[in-house]
This record gives sequence, C-alpha cells and structure tokens, in this order.
Amino acid sequence: MAAEPKRLSECGTEYVIEQAIPDKQDKYRVEIEQGDFLVIEAGAVVGKAAAGFKHPNVAATVKRVYNFRTYFKSGAKKWYEKAGVSHYFVVPRSAVTLLPEKGYSYVKAEINGVKVSFNVSGGGGGGEWTDYLRAHTQVSVNHPIRDLKKIAEVAVRGTPLEPIQVKPLEPQEEARWNQLATKAKGDVKDEVVALIEAGKKPIVKMLEGYSYGGQTSGEGIEIDRAYKMRHTNAQKTECEWKKNGVVRAIILLVGGYQVRVKLSQIDWYATAQANGLDKAA
Repeated sequence: MAAEPKRLSECGTEYVIEQAIPDKQDKYRVEIEQGDFLVIEAGAVVGKAAAGFKHPNVAATVKRVYNFRTYFKSGAKKWYEKAGVSHYFVVPRSAVTLLPEKGYSYVKAEINGVKVSFNVSGGGGGGEWTDYLRAHTQVSVNHPIRDLKKIAEVAVRGTPLEPIQVKPLEPQEEARWNQLATKAKGDVKDEVVALIEAGKKPIVKMLEGYSYGGQTSGEGIEIDRAYKMRHTNAQKTECEWKKNGVVRAIILLVGGYQVRVKLSQIDWYATAQANGLDKAA
C-alpha cells in the first residue's frame, strides 16, 4: 500500500512509501535522522540570479565548485565544473512534507509550496530500497530565486545549529573558483575582445599547462572570428562572407611570434587581474 504525503516532524525514524508486497517483496522507505530542524543547502551556479540571493533567514553562504555530468546518445558521459554559491537554511521539520514518490537517492518533498529533491545516499537489493535523510542535506542546484524566497519564509535563525559548520574552499579550489566564475560571467572575455578590436593590446594569460617558448602570456593583437554570411540584395540571391562571427581564438604576440590561443586555453581570472578587470569576487 502506497503512503500518503506526511510532515517530516510526524514521520519518526522512517517514512515507508511502499510496503512489501507478497510474492514481489517490493519495499521503499526513507530512514530519517532525528532532530527538530533540517539544515538545507541550496546551490546556484554563477550567472544565475539565485547565486546572489540574500535574505535575513539565510544562515550561511559559501563559494562552491560544482561537478556536473552530461550523458551522450552513445552512452558516453562527460564531467565538467562550474563555480557556484551555496545558501544554507535551517528549516523546522514541521514545514517539510515528504511525498510518496520513489526517488532512488533523491527524496521527494515539499517546502512551503516548493517541490524539492533531497540529494541523499541510498541503496538496496532483493526488491527493497532505503534512502537515508540526514539532518544536513542538499536540494538540487539552480532552483529559481522565487523558490529560495519561499524556503526562506519558513526558515529560522538563532537555533543551536548555528553557526553552520561549512568547510571553506582550499586555496587551490579558491583559485579554480575564480577562474570558473570569471569565465561564466563572460564580462572579461567581452571586454578583452573589445580592447583588442579597438587597437589596444591587453595582456592575455594562459592556463597552467599551456605556454609558447616557455612564456605563459602575451599581448592580444587580433581576434580570430568565424566567417558569417550576409545577403547583399533584397532578393537574397547574392551574399558575402565576412569574418565577423563568433570568437574562435585570440592571436597573441609572444616573444615576437604570433600565437593562436583558443578561448578554452585562457586563464580569464589571471587575465582580468592583469588588466584591472577583476569581477570574480
């Protein structure tokens, strides 16, 4: 028999979504760590409005480097990183309703009208599955800012759980965050491109592992753009191709030589610092 939605404060040590069925032995439950509150981490990547969310009921905000993966039709997958910000809320369990949905490591719930998935550990076998909801948990990254406002409405401050114990970024992670954040915002790339096309020669820094003749930076002197077609008559029977499409690379002057450097090989944070364009913080 399937369960009904139930307030977390009324669940006790477990929430059984489906009981074992005779001859099938199908069972799904959520094991719950006890307490009066949930500490909920809600993250957003740099560039999303939610990353800059502020509210008196946010117990802590920290920088994070998030790892994502993309699946391809071939079955292959690719991991990638993005700079982000995590906001922490302390929410009374009476404000959290568990939903009778099988999430398999993603516990489905509702907080003040907002549907969320708690990212938890879980496992099972033989027709049974158990998810483990701890007192400190996470929801999916990139909830819209309206969702964070609704969660903040029922969050509280001044509980014994504060200050929230969060681990700050290590120096190497902080450097990586700065690079990713600067790249995500796009401002620096656009400004560097504009400077070069205006005849300026900004300093462009390459990422670690890239160099030319032992040098890791140079003056930006030209923008390599893709070709773009433009019709030259109303009938659209004639056209011309001009190299004014998307930016593909930047030509650097390094040690007297012109070097073509891809955008993915540029350290945008270091480049921003070198030219007084630092906007990552």
